[in-house]
Amino acid sequence: MALMWDAVATKNANLLNQGIKSLPTKLEGATWLNYIRCHDDIGLGFDDQDIALAGYNPASHRQFIVDYFVGKFDDSHARGLPFGHNDKTGDVRISGSLASLVGLQYGVETAIENAIKSILLLHGLIFAFGGIPLIYYGDEIGTFNDNNYLNEPEKQGDSRWAHRPTIDWDKAAQRNVPGTIEYKLFSALKRMIAVRKETDVFADFNNRELCESGNPHLFIFGRYNIFKPSEQVWVVANFDLKPQSLALADIKGWGNERGQFVDLYSGQTPDIFNDMLIIPPLTFYWLTEV
Repeated sequence: MALMWDAVATKNANLLNQGIKSLPTKLEGATWLNYIRCHDDIGLGFDDQDIALAGYNPASHRQFIVDYFVGKFDDSHARGLPFGHNDKTGDVRISGSLASLVGLQYGVETAIENAIKSILLLHGLIFAFGGIPLIYYGDEIGTFNDNNYLNEPEKQGDSRWAHRPTIDWDKAAQRNVPGTIEYKLFSALKRMIAVRKETDVFADFNNRELCESGNPHLFIFGRYNIFKPSEQVWVVANFDLKPQSLALADIKGWGNERGQFVDLYSGQTPDIFNDMLIIPPLTFYWLTEV
């Protein structure tokens, strides 16, 4: 979870790649629980050594992440809240709903579009990575922070209540109204769930391989069917606000080198120019060769 939030803030996957490489192999008969956020705060619990290997100073990088998500930077549309500041160690954690943390609450047109893309990008990763994806309640319709907790003395000292709202059933009903933000998010997540159920390579057998392309903005991993190794999917995610490119040569070793792909999620063929795959801003692909 925390590694994905780092990528959202930095617009690159340096620490995400490094942290995933440091994960222990999943025990046989066990599985991961993958989520973007939950009922609790977001703690930046990645290892100092991984942060250093990604090219950052551990203390200042953690502070940057917190400052980004509480909206201290002009180019941050996040509306998170600090939680659990430790005066002795300087440790701070982050509260806030998914929609508020990625800028949907900010409300400017461009920010809304990018926030929707970010929400779908993050879900595109937890659905494809393996294990059991968890959708925290309200994320599927873009629920904002609820600051009513500030009016309750027993809660006002705990910012985590901001992302533990009472369900707004009028907002929830908008998931069935085409053209609304709620409809866009809810429909997209239903599509991801449907495709995931139909795609055998997403079964969790440690059947995953990271690919470091040299483009820091991209997070790429391959999934393959352990019973039919020729069945493969490449998950490509662009965390940057600009289009990024990926040389097909970087992934051709995983497939039949024909270089003809379809995105399982959208059903569309991605753009390829001069043997370079073009990934739009804040976009993910579930690619398979055809």
